[in-house]
Amino acid sequence: MALEKVLARFGRGRQSSEPARVSASAPASKVQDGAGSAGSGRTMSMTPSGPAPVAIPVDVPIVLPAEGAHPTLDRSEAARLIADGRFVEAIALVSEANRTSRSGDLERALVALRYHAAAAAEPGAGREPWPPVYADPFPDVVGRVPEVSAAELTTEILGGAVAHHGALVVRGVFGADQIERSIASIEATYRSHVGEGEVDPAWFSPFPTDHRNANLREMVLTHGGTWMGDSPAGTAQILDELEAVGVIGAIAGHLGERPYFSLQKSTLRRSEPTYNLVAWHQDGSFLDEDVRTMNVWVALSPCGGDLPSPGLEVIPRRVEEILPVDGVMSTHSISYDLIDELSAEMPTAFPEFGAGDSLIFDEHFVHRTHLTHDMSQVRYALECWFFAPSHQTSSYTPMYV
Repeated sequence: MALEKVLARFGRGRQSSEPARVSASAPASKVQDGAGSAGSGRTMSMTPSGPAPVAIPVDVPIVLPAEGAHPTLDRSEAARLIADGRFVEAIALVSEANRTSRSGDLERALVALRYHAAAAAEPGAGREPWPPVYADPFPDVVGRVPEVSAAELTTEILGGAVAHHGALVVRGVFGADQIERSIASIEATYRSHVGEGEVDPAWFSPFPTDHRNANLREMVLTHGGTWMGDSPAGTAQILDELEAVGVIGAIAGHLGERPYFSLQKSTLRRSEPTYNLVAWHQDGSFLDEDVRTMNVWVALSPCGGDLPSPGLEVIPRRVEEILPVDGVMSTHSISYDLIDELSAEMPTAFPEFGAGDSLIFDEHFVHRTHLTHDMSQVRYALECWFFAPSHQTSSYTPMYV
């Protein structure tokens, strides 16, 4: 049955309207010596349409190490850039110093800098025309998600795969050393988050937010997840890895601008194979209309397919509509009846992922976690949602990449 006929039966989901654009005024920056704490000031970030606005903090101190405390940081230059509101340049300077000699102090400063850089930005209109037009790089692929190696990844292949097939599997995004570092990041972050032993603020420093987001943070923890932005060391490591392999560059080329990542949607995951019913969804059903985004999901342990570790079940095709939701299993769940109709035309797929493989998709992709009763192994994974600054979403806190 064609998608149009399915939608005629089940109704249509959200329709597109004028683009939602966000521009936040930059708060006064603070550079402190020693440990600082964020204040309780709040401001509201909103767009003309979409979810209710979410409070985000205005008092996020940028705490640099004392002069001479880090072997390669030019602290006076970093402080000058921050005082001048040149946060993007300060991120580059501090990041390079951190790569040469990792420091929890620098990594915590970088999270604050990324917040301030996004808050101070004045995005333009964004890439036009939108969506971009791409040729289909995989015209012969039907019934499965197309795949390439990390070395083959380009903006054109990524954009074409998502536009015509819904998603792209990228094999070997992370190598053995990157996988080991990433799993160590997740374990160290998880232990600090749940309070096992001494909490290391480099691995877990909750970003200041309101009570609603604090509740959401704890809900994510119950499923073995920690927001990436709450782990300064994890954030620095993951963004460096994704930059080095060319993933961020390919996404920036597609969006037409250097992206933000989302505090609340970018997560380090340690998933136990606990069976439960899982809802089908499209992330676009709870993001602002006309958002421009791309998600990078990376398996850090073998999963999916017939393996005994939770994977993903997907509709391996492009669905342009944001489908109607039934709200039965979750607020934004798609009904099983609708999925049955779609899968009669295109059966669902269960991609198998090796450690280091990635699935990249946008807000239209129809998917869910794949769980069975006989799964027995923990899955390590991460996901990082990237947004175009010109068309981000009002319900999440943006961080400059």
